[in-house]
Amino acid sequence: MAKHLFLASTPFNVLTAAMVAFELPQGDMAELGLIDQTTTTAAFRDALLQWQNSPFTRISVLSEKASDKGKRQQRLAAFQQIQQRLSELQPDWIYTGNDRRIEFQFAMAHSTARGVYLDDGTYSYLGRKTHWLKDQVLDNMAKKLAYGWWWKQPPAIGASAWIDHSILAFPDSALPILQNKACKPLPNNLQRVEFAQLAQICLGDQPLSLNTLDGLLLLPHSSVMSDQQQALGQWLDNCGSDIAYKHHPRTSSELQSTEMATSHWQLPARAWAVPAAIPMEMLLPLLPQHCKISGDVSTALLTAKWLRPELDVSAAVRADTDASWQQLLTTLGIRLTISN
Repeated sequence: MAKHLFLASTPFNVLTAAMVAFELPQGDMAELGLIDQTTTTAAFRDALLQWQNSPFTRISVLSEKASDKGKRQQRLAAFQQIQQRLSELQPDWIYTGNDRRIEFQFAMAHSTARGVYLDDGTYSYLGRKTHWLKDQVLDNMAKKLAYGWWWKQPPAIGASAWIDHSILAFPDSALPILQNKACKPLPNNLQRVEFAQLAQICLGDQPLSLNTLDGLLLLPHSSVMSDQQQALGQWLDNCGSDIAYKHHPRTSSELQSTEMATSHWQLPARAWAVPAAIPMEMLLPLLPQHCKISGDVSTALLTAKWLRPELDVSAAVRADTDASWQQLLTTLGIRLTISN
């Protein structure tokens, strides 16, 4: 019987951790450790604690987001929390969405567990730009001096010496450096009833019916309104009888009014609004297989394809969009509509 500790900082990380945990061999034990937490994730944390059919035997908050002032002391306090979980659980495997995270590296350095990189998105496929001096030398040395010589600067996210293998949504499209080690596919199981139950807890009393939705348009922040907004509105109108849109969570309330939906965003009057504050991750378990999703290139759009690869997802991109981004979207099966 193996013991697994999943470290997660975002709803996306939590869902991918649960997707893996549900498929562990019978008899294995999984715990979830929440790290780098903020007040904005409080509602989601509360929902997790109410999730009776969770695959985790225990859910703990191991660290809060460290502020610049007193960051080292806050992290040292978090290390004590992590050490306690390590002592009690004695995990065989520790999972992370980012092996640069200090909590993960501390846990690896103070246990006999093996590490697993769990897909965290674009870094797995496009990499993360680094500076040889700032990142590879100065930051590396600063962390060693502040926390311990156990710190290891990864050459790429997911490629540190701590990692035994990766679990990725699209293993064949991963960076070559990740493919130097084993890359296993992320289970395609977000349609399990347990995830729908979690999603309903997150929705609370909001009367949303998503199981008949034909089309969902993800709107960008108002500061980067799409050149193809009129075409996207027409796309939504052609999706079927039940259509909806979702605003960016930071779009102002004035621009989220029903009147602005037609006059500013050029959407069909019959389309209805999904509450902007609900994370996209929490909508996906409730969407039917025939639902189409579109919008500008965004994290929410990519999340839809990562977690529900069978869905029809398309993206509106400008002709000058970086070629590597266009290649990634195409590789992931996201259809592109390109404007000049």
